[in-house]
Amino acid sequence: MQDLYYEKYLNNDLFIKRYIIPNIKWHFSYLNGKRGFSRIYKVPYAAFLKKFFLKSYFTKRVLQGKVDIPYLELVLTTKCTMRCESCNNLMQYFSPNNQYTSTLEGLKTSLETLFEKVDSIQRLRIIGGEPLLFKELPQLINYIENSKKIFTFDILTNATIDFSDELVKELKNSKKLRKISISDYKKSPNLKIPLKQESIFKKLKENKIAYSFNTTDTWYDIEKIYKRNRTKEDIIKNYYACMMPCVSLMSAQGISNGGGDKHLLAPKGAIFVCPVASSLSRLKGLEEFSGDFINLEDDKKRYLDFYVQDFFKACDYCHDYTKPIKNIPIAIQTKKILKLEKD
Repeated sequence: MQDLYYEKYLNNDLFIKRYIIPNIKWHFSYLNGKRGFSRIYKVPYAAFLKKFFLKSYFTKRVLQGKVDIPYLELVLTTKCTMRCESCNNLMQYFSPNNQYTSTLEGLKTSLETLFEKVDSIQRLRIIGGEPLLFKELPQLINYIENSKKIFTFDILTNATIDFSDELVKELKNSKKLRKISISDYKKSPNLKIPLKQESIFKKLKENKIAYSFNTTDTWYDIEKIYKRNRTKEDIIKNYYACMMPCVSLMSAQGISNGGGDKHLLAPKGAIFVCPVASSLSRLKGLEEFSGDFINLEDDKKRYLDFYVQDFFKACDYCHDYTKPIKNIPIAIQTKKILKLEKD
């Protein structure tokens, strides 16, 4: 009977796209091992497993009621060294009054609650804001390194803060780190803050820490974020047109905006469909988006249900993804704090 219950997920195309296929992709990255010479011996074996085994492996685990999160972004802070007008994580909407930074203990509480419900996390991405503003980042990496259910992780940074010796040491010793993802903001038309790219590159190269340098000539315009009052049908269409894969975890400290009992909807933290949704929950309040998120204390079935869900209230706040995307210069800085309302 249990197999019959879980079989419904495997007959759902959205579940296959959001859960099974990404699990195969990120587990393949895990099997490949760290970048370097030793990887050449692992890649053929990993490729063999990916082609002939991993689909049936994750299918079987679903039927057993196992929960494997393919990819999860861990939001450390909404504070950033920049204020990009088209930031996908909505940092341009946060004022000093509603920004937050988690504590190490707060993140541990959220992750340990999550570990009670899930069986693995194939890839954890550490994000902000700017994650290097989180002072306990080396200690967090050490914690991740010792967490059996997290298989691999990476860090996304804008390279405005140099890497401390303590951070470099933790990254160098990590067996789970796959890379540091460095966004290139040199082509921003009005960026004032100095970039520390060369110093960071030097440290990473000297310590043989893998990194990627993400260069681009343009961004796409996410337009203003505000409630559009679309029909449920149109909100679902917008979700399918976007399908951002960046499932995002915000700790209870991030959700609890201004005190009160709002955080009781997810007292240990919550998982959202994307960073836009997690940021909106901070800006607008969690109750505004009831039904959108996973309360970390929910049962395992809710975690799997999340991957077949296609209606998210947060998708009503984004522009119409069914229409052509407009390209704009990268990282245009704004001095003002934007409001969640139409111009």
